[in-house]
Amino acid sequence: MIVCFIFLFAHRLILRSLMESKLKSGTTLIVDRYSYSGVAFSSAKGLNIDWCKAPEIGLLAPDLVLYLDIPPEKAADRGGYGVEKYEQLEFQQNVSQHYQILRDDTWQIIDACLPMEDVEKQVRELVLDCVTACRNGKPLSQLWLK
Repeated sequence: MIVCFIFLFAHRLILRSLMESKLKSGTTLIVDRYSYSGVAFSSAKGLNIDWCKAPEIGLLAPDLVLYLDIPPEKAADRGGYGVEKYEQLEFQQNVSQHYQILRDDTWQIIDACLPMEDVEKQVRELVLDCVTACRNGKPLSQLWLK
């Protein structure tokens, strides 16, 4: 697991300069499952959450995190649940708790139990508002530097 963790961190460091360059040139980046996901899943496996965060301190922080919230019990009712290795109810409940620990003021929680059209509308509005704020000069920030 540690080798995988280090590999993913190295990959993000390589991409950091490219991401920063793109952002400074006005490109909007949408990233699925950035640092928070790795930390939540790794710490849910029993690793210390601060240890999991440490290698990623100082990486570019997202301007907006959209957390599509669905209770693990409801997710389990959806088709195909349990096929993937980590789609076990108890583990997903643990991951959900670790995501809650990681939340900060950049997070917007969206009720993923709502109809898909309502979820899409909320996502679109939040993303467009964030893009506008960034185009108006919102500075880049770094993860977990306070």
